[in-house]
Amino acid sequence: MRGRATTPRHIGQRPVYQVEYRPHPVRGYFVVDPEGRVASGAYGNRDLAAARADSLQRQADAAARRGPRAGLCCGSVFESEGIHNRMCGPCRGLGDPLGAYGYQGAGAGRKPRRSSGA
Repeated sequence: MRGRATTPRHIGQRPVYQVEYRPHPVRGYFVVDPEGRVASGAYGNRDLAAARADSLQRQADAAARRGPRAGLCCGSVFESEGIHNRMCGPCRGLGDPLGAYGYQGAGAGRKPRRSSGA
């Protein structure tokens, strides 16, 4: 289509924010959301509009990856921190080789500090 510039899109991805040139009523490049609504003001430079579209897309992708998710092992719903977080806390601890000895790491994923004389 002539007069329509879009940001690159990879095969298999969900809809993305796009950059479109619109001559009327205000001439310029606009960022358009996946539903087709204008998501920004007019830009005189396509690169500025593309940078804004990339920023909005990163925000949308980050928001889509967080939230309630079913765990891979037990299927219980837990609050996921992102695409890397697919197991709930209890299931993550099942494969811990030191769990049988009563050793548990700290809650933030770091081992507790070693004591000097125990």
